Amino acid sequence: MDTTICSATGPAAAVPELLSAPHLVNVAAPGMQGLALWLAGNGADVTGSVPPEHQDSPAVAALRAAGVKVEAGFAKDHVQADRTAVVWSGAVVEPHPELDRAQVLRLPVLGHAVALAAVAAQTGTSAVAVGGSHSTTTAAAALAAVLDDGKTGWILNAPARKAHAGHAGEGRLVVDLAPDTATHEAAPPGAWQHRPAPHYLNSQPRLAAALILATGANSPHYEDNIEGLNAAEHLARLADVVVLPTWDSSAKILRERLTDRPARPGRPSLRVVTVGLERTDDVWIMVPRWTGEEHHVTIRYQGSQHAFALPIAGRHHALAACAAIATALVLGEDPQAVAERIHAFPGAERSLATLGTQAKITVVDSRARHPREVTEDLMAARMLTEGSVIAVLEPDGIARTRAHADDLGTALGEADLALLLPVSTPLTTMHAVEDPLDAVEQAALQRLGAGTVHRIRSGPSEPGVEQQIADMAAPGDLVLVIGTNEATRLGPRLLFHLAAPNAPIPHQL
Repeated sequence: MDTTICSATGPAAAVPELLSAPHLVNVAAPGMQGLALWLAGNGADVTGSVPPEHQDSPAVAALRAAGVKVEAGFAKDHVQADRTAVVWSGAVVEPHPELDRAQVLRLPVLGHAVALAAVAAQTGTSAVAVGGSHSTTTAAAALAAVLDDGKTGWILNAPARKAHAGHAGEGRLVVDLAPDTATHEAAPPGAWQHRPAPHYLNSQPRLAAALILATGANSPHYEDNIEGLNAAEHLARLADVVVLPTWDSSAKILRERLTDRPARPGRPSLRVVTVGLERTDDVWIMVPRWTGEEHHVTIRYQGSQHAFALPIAGRHHALAACAAIATALVLGEDPQAVAERIHAFPGAERSLATLGTQAKITVVDSRARHPREVTEDLMAARMLTEGSVIAVLEPDGIARTRAHADDLGTALGEADLALLLPVSTPLTTMHAVEDPLDAVEQAALQRLGAGTVHRIRSGPSEPGVEQQIADMAAPGDLVLVIGTNEATRLGPRLLFHLAAPNAPIPHQL
């Protein structure tokens, strides 16, 4: 996959006029960074803001290298009258100076999902979308890799390792439409009044294909499975062909919906393709085999068998990559080219990614949020070590953690030792609620037993987070750092501390 941060070498993809000079609030957040890189690479004048503590991060450095003007902190002066729109993640739950300024200037305020839809609509029928309530990261990054013919662009919530979340292309576009992690928080009572009026598009995108990974309830996004299915069906009906994995039970229900309900008048009939581990699936994945370094898999499609080698740890991540391969085959990509591209795919950033080993302790990153994802990554981590598995979990969102507390605690039972970081949330003390970490801790203790579950404390009298983790790890152990906010920086910082326990950790890590 091309990792260059620059404008496309060929004709640039058309940028919607609405996004020709946008300001992105928290521009380095998952999903927002990919959008900013794609827009800048295609000639848009992009500005953005980030929390002050992130101003020296690698993500911000990549944005600035691409030509994005990034300001530290959130201030009304960051939003100028020459902006064509302001884009935000939807996670802001209190008055925000940049959103307030946008409304004073009467600028269109777009949610992240609406901005992606505008970009996809501008590409005509060449957009390929990945959607679902969760578990889309590896599939989306893998799909961008297997379709990367030198002309394909992409906007992802998370890139392939050592690649970038956004890349300018010449027409075809891969876009991850799954909710990004910043929106996994419910607004507390009274917060809705602070949210700007939504901006609606005049037209919907028409997709070449949609790969939908999961449609299950994903609190607080969907109150029930029906609402999740409705959202997935809406996405599916925007596409000419939809690819559905049969290992997800709700995807099977979605298939029944799509085949039972006729297309709307004026719409062509939708082609539904199943991918799975059963011989009856349209794309049959023969059981992946782990060699210790990569998964070997044979895929049968339209009477032909094709062999692939996937250098990806974790059976669930391998299956997600297989779903991406299936989508590429359905779109008519050459199987040999797909095989070469997927063999060069190192997995998605922070998706069971081994960062390195220091003091004989291996550190692995995980961006798992859903309890099932946490369980699967911990089970896969067992395949990477003969020592103990230490889970360091940063739960995602007050509302989400409360809804899944018991299941998260049960998932941690797959580890030998569980260390809990504070819940990641945009909520402040003005909206303080009961800490759901208590319930997670109790559920984990029921699985692991006394003395195996600890909270990581912070404060002037406490050792650093990295030291607290290192003190509990022994040579031969594997530390799995799970989370999507502060946890994203913890893995590299822990490795540095293990290598040089007495040295101060560089602030840019």
